[in-house]
Amino acid sequence: MSGTHKQRIGIIGGMGNEAMVDLIEKMVSIPGADAREFIAFGNARLAYKPEEVMHKWLPTDPPELRKVDTAAFTLRLMQHLGADVMGLACNSAHALFRRQLPAVPVAFVDMIHQTAHSLIGTLDNVLVMGVNSLVDSGLYQSALEAQGIASTKPSPDNQQKVMSAIYDSAFGIKTAQITREAEVLLCDVIRDECQQQGCSKVVLGCTELPLALTAASCERFKQEGLIPEHIEVIDASRVLAESLLTAQGEGESLASDLETYRGPHSDWFAPLTFKVSSFDMAAKIQNEVLRLTVDFLAARGQSVTGSYMHLPTLFISESAQDAEEKLQSMEMIVHTEDEALEPIIVDALERYYKDMNA
Repeated sequence: MSGTHKQRIGIIGGMGNEAMVDLIEKMVSIPGADAREFIAFGNARLAYKPEEVMHKWLPTDPPELRKVDTAAFTLRLMQHLGADVMGLACNSAHALFRRQLPAVPVAFVDMIHQTAHSLIGTLDNVLVMGVNSLVDSGLYQSALEAQGIASTKPSPDNQQKVMSAIYDSAFGIKTAQITREAEVLLCDVIRDECQQQGCSKVVLGCTELPLALTAASCERFKQEGLIPEHIEVIDASRVLAESLLTAQGEGESLASDLETYRGPHSDWFAPLTFKVSSFDMAAKIQNEVLRLTVDFLAARGQSVTGSYMHLPTLFISESAQDAEEKLQSMEMIVHTEDEALEPIIVDALERYYKDMNA
């Protein structure tokens, strides 16, 4: 690899896209972030459909087959677009992607392993919070145990509060809003579990949780007495942001045409794509997409009821000319940050929901 090679970071999001924005904004806050090129793919088709959430699916069930093939194709697209290192803006999806990664010759920054490594030396129990599949999978528990750290998870009643805070159709984080109801539920869980189990650290093992439990909001919650003063909240997304900006890799070209990697159950909708001048601009445009999505659905008497409802989006650095040419060869339009955003986004939303309801 040439000493002048500019590292290209690949970010896979879409589960949901608010979490991808959060990760990008954390990267923006780190000096030197824009010294690297990036590809950020918010592929909402990686998520469960709203009616599939809360079910336990067998590996042979259609939702799982769809997710496996869609993840495999997503990884190969990122490789095709020249990613040197990749990170996944979703904790629970690490189980799925880890099974695919050995076949993909791109360095992967594992958020769960990196977070566990950052906690070496912790002597008391670490509370792991996340969706059911994450806490039940033991992903964090095994990673922490490998570093000599004891961990625990919420009681069944408190775990239901976590799920409500994330998924409730009226006030959950997945509805693209942060409500007082969700904040209070999460604080109740932290306060109760830390008192019962003697924890001093809490790992936010779902990338939706840092949206409600930000550094600033946690200070406010401590002042309000909602969570104990001594509790340290560990933001795994922040750990991933820092790790991605220091990781080194060297991507490889695909061994065969991209289309050969599309499986029979792949779920694909061509993402709304922009080439942008900075991480910050990608975050601003994605936030505008989120705002217009909420407005678009509200005007039709609907609301965001899960990550699958979000419009797939893709952002590439404007200097990544090779990636732009590859996307154009796929007959994808690559918009610029200077175009009028609202008509482009609304048109994409109309096409997306028409496709979803077909």
